[in-house]
Amino acid sequence: MMVKMIKKVMMAGLGVEAKAREAWEDLVRRGEENQKGYAKKAKERVAVLEKDLKELEKKERDLVDRVMAKLPIATKADLDRLEKKIQELSAKLKSV
Repeated sequence: MMVKMIKKVMMAGLGVEAKAREAWEDLVRRGEENQKGYAKKAKERVAVLEKDLKELEKKERDLVDRVMAKLPIATKADLDRLEKKIQELSAKLKSV
């Protein structure tokens, strides 16, 4: 009777070990799968954030352009036109 009990305890111990090994391998496998999934999700999120950033930068440029158009400030194009006009007038004065 005692031998049967010891044998059952040993078998139970082996069963626990096998179950623990299966659980461990399952946890490792799940961890590896989650790691791949998280990397994919992170890449997708970065792509979305980059797209959002580009849209925000475009809106910012548009806003700055609209504000600058309303301010009484000469633009580079305005200065270039004035410089060209000054050069034309200077050339006319020299020829007189």
